[in-house]
Amino acid sequence: MKTQTELAQGLATNLKQQAKNVVFVQWQQTCLGRIQNAQIQEQRKSWMIYDIVRAKYNDSIANQVV
Repeated sequence: MKTQTELAQGLATNLKQQAKNVVFVQWQQTCLGRIQNAQIQEQRKSWMIYDIVRAKYNDSIANQVV
């Protein structure tokens, strides 16, 4: 069975392979909830990936993985 860190690493790797607009949609759904006024050009892909991993796991795992 995979550990939380391994699962988070897999998620981060998968997100890094996706296009920025795909990551942006995932980031909006995971991190912003009902607030949808963010613009894609204002966001960095790496920061969005970090936020998604942090939201699904925790800060310490996100710091290790991303």
